[in-house]
Amino acid sequence: MAEPSSPDTAGAVDLEAVSEAERRGCAEFFVGRANKTPERYVRIRNHMVRQWRAARPQYLTKIAARAGLRNCGDVNAIGRVHAYLEAAGVINVDAVRRKRGGRRTAKVEEEETGGSSSSSSHALLLVRRKRRKRRAPSRSPPPGGAVIEHSVVERWADDAPRPGISDDDEGDSEDGGDRRRRRRRRRRSSLDYTGGDYSDTDRSRSSTGGMHRYNNGSNEFRLIACRRFGDATPAPFTVTVAAAALALMDLHAHLMYTEIIGLVGGRYDAGGRALRVETAVPCRSVGSTATECEMDPASEVEARREFAEAGRAAVGWFHSHPTFEATPSVRDTRSQRAYQNLCRGGGGSEPFVGFIVSPPGGAQRGRGGSGGGDPAYGVSEITAFCMARRAAAHGDEDEPFAVPYVVSDRDRVPAGLVAAMQRLIASHAGLAHRADLSRRFRRSEAMTALEKLVISMRSHWAPDARQQWDDAVSLHIRPLIQKHFHARRRAD
Repeated sequence: MAEPSSPDTAGAVDLEAVSEAERRGCAEFFVGRANKTPERYVRIRNHMVRQWRAARPQYLTKIAARAGLRNCGDVNAIGRVHAYLEAAGVINVDAVRRKRGGRRTAKVEEEETGGSSSSSSHALLLVRRKRRKRRAPSRSPPPGGAVIEHSVVERWADDAPRPGISDDDEGDSEDGGDRRRRRRRRRRSSLDYTGGDYSDTDRSRSSTGGMHRYNNGSNEFRLIACRRFGDATPAPFTVTVAAAALALMDLHAHLMYTEIIGLVGGRYDAGGRALRVETAVPCRSVGSTATECEMDPASEVEARREFAEAGRAAVGWFHSHPTFEATPSVRDTRSQRAYQNLCRGGGGSEPFVGFIVSPPGGAQRGRGGSGGGDPAYGVSEITAFCMARRAAAHGDEDEPFAVPYVVSDRDRVPAGLVAAMQRLIASHAGLAHRADLSRRFRRSEAMTALEKLVISMRSHWAPDARQQWDDAVSLHIRPLIQKHFHARRRAD
């Protein structure tokens, strides 16, 4: 194939024959494929050459070249022919590219095509397409329940900095602070609950002060509001959770800016359909971020071995939502469904419950917390959920249901709990994304994140056991946290 040297000779190619260079450059049409034949290549090539000759000197785009080519294979193959012809100098030699964003008028079209815009078929393809209007999202909830689209906020409610940012980097100037506050106000005012037809009895309340909005979507990080068990869908079992297990999960969630994960162990009474969660074992995570985490397989095996040695079984898992409420995401529901199917696949009928710990959950719900009173402020939000079948108009659906639980063993702090917490703190002391618990929980208040943690863990115990718990925290927990999870101490 002779390479043209000027616009006058551009496109000089024998339209009746195929050269060896073409066979090598577009080999996919010459290897005996049923849907890519030499005849189809000739048809594509000749069409592009004619289009180029008609539109010259305007650049022939791949989209324009595909117009008129029907039943000629996939668009990628046509695009490769276009690229080859362009590289070989058959088309688009010294072509004039149209600037992006410029609106083409009939006058400009006529000037560029020498007054032949009305008769040129390619000139019609250069007319700017009418932009499609984006459809507004549907307000009706999806089959799997209402979906909450969440905006990832910073560590403690909306006020704490992201990991790795020091106090000096945040810009404490009055102007900078005003700008940040205005941005937060605009973000909050733009998010609202638009929801669907679900009543408060059908789904868990999600009153996070405007942080989220209900919307349809398949984003795996979107939150799905849990339904509640009732007469239509009765709870398959009852759940009691030991206070020590909740306290350990709560501590684990506060130690990291990223998500944490672990297993809970206990026993299940099949006759009474009663699940008892007795302990929690934190596990190592793989690739953990502020919105996702994955359990290390070796760590999971170690936790299950620990349960077996104590005569327990793994009856659930837990993870944290460090930046948003304790509502399962699409990914969480998939993990929960996989765990439940794994238990069923092993021939067992034992339940497997998921727990979500949200350290800033109480603060996101306002001064009064989820309980509506000042004592609940600072208490982490801990949600238990499972996947259950629900009859729907178009068939049964597998949806997340909130699992109500009763806190047990609140009157006495077990002997091994403090030692387990000390091991947990020590194991996370050298991690990159460990939290700075010396920071203020919220900028508008003097309470630190450590003080918030102490309040939250204390809430799990009965009044008679709180003095014992306070003594254990003062002697064994607080000093260790101040040593490893305070930025100033680490700097020293």
